[in-house]
Amino acid sequence: MDAMRLAVLRDPPVDHDDVGTWVEALGEATWIVLSGDDDRRCRVITTLLHGNEPSGVLALHRWLAERPRPRTRLAVLVANVEAALIPPHFTHRSVPGGRDLNRCFRPPHEGAGGALARAIVEDLQAWAPECVIDLHNTSGNGPSFAVATLRDPWLERLAGQFCERLIVTDFRLGSLMELPLVVPGLADCPMLTLECGGALQPEARTVAGRVYRRLAEWPDLTDLVPNPDLDILVHPLRVELRPGVSIAYAREPQPGVDVTLWARIDEHNRGLTLPDSCLGWLGAGGLAGLQARDARGRDRLPELLCERQGRLHPRGPMRLFMATTNVEIARSDCLFYIVPL
Repeated sequence: MDAMRLAVLRDPPVDHDDVGTWVEALGEATWIVLSGDDDRRCRVITTLLHGNEPSGVLALHRWLAERPRPRTRLAVLVANVEAALIPPHFTHRSVPGGRDLNRCFRPPHEGAGGALARAIVEDLQAWAPECVIDLHNTSGNGPSFAVATLRDPWLERLAGQFCERLIVTDFRLGSLMELPLVVPGLADCPMLTLECGGALQPEARTVAGRVYRRLAEWPDLTDLVPNPDLDILVHPLRVELRPGVSIAYAREPQPGVDVTLWARIDEHNRGLTLPDSCLGWLGAGGLAGLQARDARGRDRLPELLCERQGRLHPRGPMRLFMATTNVEIARSDCLFYIVPL
């Protein structure tokens, strides 16, 4: 089977005022490649790996209308166009029945998602970029933050230009930012995920726009200065549903449901969550419906959460992030991440 080749548009005009119409005109995963003052160097931004996370492409559409001229060649990938165009636009994380594209970057590259991921990897290897920033929206409302796969001063300086929190994770899920760990040709390429905030938050588009402008304008990435306010959290734990466990989001426990999470649990994506916080309610099975495995596969849930009179509480102070109120994401991915303090 022939390898997939991605569409490439070089220095394209923006012919549509409406971003949905513009993405329809793209029609497929597409690289937008902008010529730079120094085309010997390349920087990469990826966006829309999840079709329901549009802030990156919204900011791109607005920014391209300004006819920018980057310092280096800048390649921007609009990735999961097929999922994004399923009506209504920008509401489907992935194509129904298909794999999560941001879980397809680890071999074997199976199915349509795997073929697309492999094509992205091949293009990145050919371009040998100075850095890659992968733009996402959080699955619930909350502040922007960056995610990296290792502690590295250069990545910390890069993250600190766009947000005030960096999560260093040891989970290996097959995401794009893990490529330097598994693709020898990309081992020296710094890759960072930037969660810009919730898809409906206007601030998220502002954060994404800042990435395009700064990567285009910076003469030399080695000159970045550290952000003294950057908060670094290491090795978060994913809280997940066990198979077959039912979930709902509400303001009171739902009859017959195994886990009812607080309807606005995404409010905990900001600040500190304390032991007196009620995160939701548990059915007859109690905590048995939940798990929080670390990167070694150990279930750490009993160290993190407890049940008090049918309510779900933290055992101690912690930071929550990526808490979602979307039932489908809760079932297919996770409920939230925790870093105990």
